[in-house]
Amino acid sequence: MSDQGTLLTVDRGNSTLDCLVHGAGRRERFPVGGDLRGPLLDYLAAVRPSRCVAATVVPGGLDVLGELLHSRGIGLRIAGRDLPCPLPLDYTTPATLGVDRWLGALAAHRRFGRAVVVDCGSATTVNLVEADGTFRGGPIAPGLRAFAAGLAAVTPALPAPRLDAAVVMPPRSSPDAVDAGVLVGYGGLVERLVAELLRGARGPAQVVVTGGHAGHLLRNVRLRAVHLDDLVHQGLRLLAEERP
Repeated sequence: MSDQGTLLTVDRGNSTLDCLVHGAGRRERFPVGGDLRGPLLDYLAAVRPSRCVAATVVPGGLDVLGELLHSRGIGLRIAGRDLPCPLPLDYTTPATLGVDRWLGALAAHRRFGRAVVVDCGSATTVNLVEADGTFRGGPIAPGLRAFAAGLAAVTPALPAPRLDAAVVMPPRSSPDAVDAGVLVGYGGLVERLVAELLRGARGPAQVVVTGGHAGHLLRNVRLRAVHLDDLVHQGLRLLAEERP
């Protein structure tokens, strides 16, 4: 930890505002869509951070947090705006590169060296970072909920998939069949993406899985992977320490 005081990191995704106080380990996830001012004020009063580093993939997604931090005299720095990416980017369109992708790659690289990072969020991203820290990019696919929602939208007569279901093989009912198809199908999609990325990269790499649906994925794949549920937060912490 840095000696600059208690660090709060915030990962604002499409569906949640994910907050972590480093050292204390106090983590809260706030669903977005409603008025977050009250819950966030209570959280900030309880954890009492002295500084904050945050990331968002949503334009304006940190505006409310920034206002509340400012009212308490707490500085906010945003990855990609105030804190640039420290990794060399071998990416044709860096302006469109989601900050969460390189933050996960930063944390994985500092811990493992050459790595493939699978982030199971609203979208699923599979990214390669080289041993020298170069970010090579990788495919983007639907997240698990998008995968399930696509089936439901096109085939409304089928039962909705149960994302926490235990897969039954062979499935002998329509609910079990949908559950198996979505959960194992999503796992197969990710396995193939990882395999193709590693084949194209010509060499082994540590596979690291993170994101809100990482648990659903790992129950239904044969990937040899490390699961780190706070990978983006660790990337934000490293960014704060390396760019004080």
